[in-house]
Amino acid sequence: MHRLKLLLKNHLFMSAFYKAVSGVALFVSIPLLIHYLGSTNYGVWILVFTLFQWVLLMDFGLSSVLKTKIPELCHSENSSLINAYIKSTYVICCFIALGIFLLFTVLFLFFDVGSFLNISFESAFVTKLFLLNIFFFCVNFILNTHKALFVSVHKGKFAEQSIAVNQLFFLLFIMIPLFLFPELKAESKLYLISCINGIVCIIVNVLYTFYLFKTEKICLFTKEKTPKTHLNSIYTLGVKYMLIQVGMLFLFSSDNYILAYFFGPKEIVPYEIVTKYFQFPLMILMAGMAPLWSLFTKNYLEKNDIWLKMSFRKFNYFYLVVLIGMLLCVLIAKPIMKIWIGNDFVVPQFLLITVAIMTSLRIFTTFYSYFFNGIGNLRSYLLLLATSVLLKIPLSYLFIKLDFGIASVVLSSASCLIVWSIVQPVEAYKIVSNLKKNE
Repeated sequence: MHRLKLLLKNHLFMSAFYKAVSGVALFVSIPLLIHYLGSTNYGVWILVFTLFQWVLLMDFGLSSVLKTKIPELCHSENSSLINAYIKSTYVICCFIALGIFLLFTVLFLFFDVGSFLNISFESAFVTKLFLLNIFFFCVNFILNTHKALFVSVHKGKFAEQSIAVNQLFFLLFIMIPLFLFPELKAESKLYLISCINGIVCIIVNVLYTFYLFKTEKICLFTKEKTPKTHLNSIYTLGVKYMLIQVGMLFLFSSDNYILAYFFGPKEIVPYEIVTKYFQFPLMILMAGMAPLWSLFTKNYLEKNDIWLKMSFRKFNYFYLVVLIGMLLCVLIAKPIMKIWIGNDFVVPQFLLITVAIMTSLRIFTTFYSYFFNGIGNLRSYLLLLATSVLLKIPLSYLFIKLDFGIASVVLSSASCLIVWSIVQPVEAYKIVSNLKKNE
């Protein structure tokens, strides 16, 4: 019983647990959406939903700044600035959300996105569908700030809990059209799923924001203003984090758009299913590692090189278990796919192996990326990312021309991550070794 209580209080363990719950809910929702929308229209929904991920991360790095700066303010016992700092972040987020909405409105009104992505619906419908989702996503962009704040105060499990609750409610609510409105037109189905997703996200985010403000005694009605020096640090560090976020998103989330351009929306479905299959362990491990961001900040500021080196060592040993787990995932993939998706779905073996390799590399590099983000040392990280982004499309095009098919986008990302997995650990150990020398 005592061990159970300790596990429930452990934010690393509980973050991974809640991510597993959200992963299971996501897994169950995928075949239901495919059944309700059909394969081609599900591919259209994926293109819309991927854009949602782009919008949530176009925050000029503000969420990443919060995860780094709030622990710094707590470390320096500068509590008077915390409320002002958070208020400034929300104000900036509102302006960014408005700018994003106006930008995409102009883009979709003057650019035929449906033709570009090989979407067979009328261009007017595609424009309305994307604008509806952009509206919901911009609102949730502001409300999502609570997740970074939970991590910054070392309560990361609540950020993952909110995601799990959101996924569970979305799963429950998509049952309604599945049973009550099965004969709707394809356009109406996509509108309905978009509304369910957007409204559920808003409700869950509002509830968790209120809970955070109440438990942490955060007040946005403070009269104290954030000093210009701190605002400048928000903008300076925020731009760096934004470049990282957009770069990472392009590197790993542009695949659907590249595939839609070369092969059409229907070909996205097998790629999406295989990547979602491996996303389950990826989501759990990334969620479990997420609280390390602020812990790296804290121990780096305290120059605790022993703790940092021990963390690196423990992870490197743990990574051997991860590799065994990835191998097991490959071996059991086909029977799971038959149960999960259906007997008609054929798992492309080469795609399965390449996604497993890329997922393993992502887990390894994510750990060290959290270290660089946490200590605010982003120079080498940005250089690696910028090079990878520049190479992404040329490498994908090269592999497509070599007839690797939909696995081409995976091979291009994996090629870049191999370099990351060599450079990042060397750089991290070098930084930690120099901590005491620089005192």
